[in-house]
Amino acid sequence: MKIALYIEHGVGNGVGGAELMMAQLASVWSREHDVDLVHHRPPLTKERIAEFSDDDFSRVTVRAVPREPDPPASANPFRRYRDARDWHRTVSDGYDLFVNCTHWLPCFNHAKRGVFLSLFPFYVRPTDMPEIQALSTVKRLKHRAYYDFEWRRRMATYARGLSISSFTREWTKRRWGVDTLIVHPPVDVEFDDTPKDDLILSVGRFSTMAHTKKQLEMMRAFTELAPTGTPGFAYASVGGLNSREENHAYFERVREAGRGFATIVEANLERAALRQLFARARIYWHATGLDDDTDTHPELCEHFGISTVEAMAAGCVPVVINKGGQREIVQHGVNGFVWNTVAELKRYTSLLASDRALADRMAAAARLRAQDFSRERFVEQMSAACGISAPAAVERRRREALSPSRAV
Repeated sequence: MKIALYIEHGVGNGVGGAELMMAQLASVWSREHDVDLVHHRPPLTKERIAEFSDDDFSRVTVRAVPREPDPPASANPFRRYRDARDWHRTVSDGYDLFVNCTHWLPCFNHAKRGVFLSLFPFYVRPTDMPEIQALSTVKRLKHRAYYDFEWRRRMATYARGLSISSFTREWTKRRWGVDTLIVHPPVDVEFDDTPKDDLILSVGRFSTMAHTKKQLEMMRAFTELAPTGTPGFAYASVGGLNSREENHAYFERVREAGRGFATIVEANLERAALRQLFARARIYWHATGLDDDTDTHPELCEHFGISTVEAMAAGCVPVVINKGGQREIVQHGVNGFVWNTVAELKRYTSLLASDRALADRMAAAARLRAQDFSRERFVEQMSAACGISAPAAVERRRREALSPSRAV
């Protein structure tokens, strides 16, 4: 079977969760199929992706195609529909299966079978935009009639829609009018059970754009909590940092806010160093969406929470904000805590710091919960959703993971 795995979004050679998710799927499926990883970023090469993954990409073709501009909005509805139908045709034409991993407007699928995976539906259909709502009744009805028609035809080219979380599924239904199945992203859950340090960890890119990770707010919370609530604990805030000046300035603000306390603020750690921090940390913090109007702007939440699952797999007890995908990962009071206010964040953290027996019980439960989001389970679910039998090696690893003799 000839398969295309398409990543529409992104710039440069950045490698994030979406890229690694599709790359892993490409690696596994390429053992039995002809697989292309398709995107619009020439710097994102096979070698670049391999820097962040141990998967075998020797059988995978990485194909960068030019990014086509949005088709002009022709006054002729037949021409407009033709242009929309042909937009990004080159990414799917000629394939037996096309998997579109996207935040944005799903292009028409021209493969024999299409499946889209919604990371989060940033795209809002034109009929829902304020500028369309402000038109006269007649013009508004014309816009709605055309776009409703085009949208139905566009989505009909996909046999199935998927979402990476219940949170994304809810908003995909609201914004795109499409019901989807949930396939959680793959997470590296292979961590040894090692002794812990008195360390709180948070992981996330240092950025002032899109949904920010709230490192400054967490650093301030730690400095307020440290003297009495978590004596002897250190706090590590780490994550990616690109070349934008405003992001570097923000990184320095976080570092300065922790000066004089037991804090670590580092950027762009190697994967091995990051895994060591996960292994050492006793508590994991996540605050994306704090103080944001996430009812109006749900995109400011964490759409799933891969780093939270990684932390749980390493035996860190998660203390994370009660927003977005986090609330479906962490079972409050069982394998971690979810919080609504910074005061609650501090209270739960202080409780774990002072009650080692509670922390150990929750850490064991967190490890167990993390197995629900393994890479093998992701491949199995994606294969089933796309009508592909899971490769034998994946099935074998899944059975081994479920074996009673396996140490958790």
